[in-house]
Amino acid sequence: MVDEVVARLEALAADSGGQVRLAPPVSGEEISSWTTGVPGDVRAFLERTSGFTVGGHPHVFDFNLPDNHVPVANEYWPLQDASASWLLHTDGSATTYYVDVDPESGAWGRVFSFWEQPYARLVAPDFLTWVDNLATGIRLSLEAARPGTDLRRAFAEWLYDAEDSLSRHPSDVVEPMPVATARTSGDAQVAETAAGLPDDAFLADLRTATYPTEIPFARVVPVGEAVTYTRFHSGGFLAATLVPDL
Repeated sequence: MVDEVVARLEALAADSGGQVRLAPPVSGEEISSWTTGVPGDVRAFLERTSGFTVGGHPHVFDFNLPDNHVPVANEYWPLQDASASWLLHTDGSATTYYVDVDPESGAWGRVFSFWEQPYARLVAPDFLTWVDNLATGIRLSLEAARPGTDLRRAFAEWLYDAEDSLSRHPSDVVEPMPVATARTSGDAQVAETAAGLPDDAFLADLRTATYPTEIPFARVVPVGEAVTYTRFHSGGFLAATLVPDL
């Protein structure tokens, strides 16, 4: 799939009149030096391009963001405890995309996004599927944009509104459960996951969720409270825990 996705991006860049630009590749030596391990297919992608730009800001997709390599000042952002992540993109609407990384096996899993308020989304099953979806959007946006016009607007309309975009506002919703409810579930995995969470946490069961799916923690988290997210069982569950007053 790596060859197909990169070939699509290269063709789009060649046909865009300079409105789509691929970022330079990352050397294998540099990737090997990273604290977070990178699976073979993602490494193969990054060794050919580290991202791309669609018409300029805010549609700059940089998969080698500096925040992935330096300690984050806020220890609760974006994930903690049994979680790890690789940041993929931050857009102008305060939405951050990241891929879930298993801290024990190093496997890269599902792609999530979160907003500055406690809303989270399950976006895609994996990194390459998400990038391939973006390539589809670039192609459709190039077809929709009038010659000589800015590609940004056409791409933004596709990204946030089109039915085939994984970044659109989802129609599917998974309502998070209070931990007290989850602990009494007849589903053993739900109850086991909830048992290790604080009393003020909320748990969303994403095992059968589609892409994309909204997880509106803001509906249950007290107004003004900040949360930190924790993933369990390879992204099958996502929990939001209130950040304690410091």
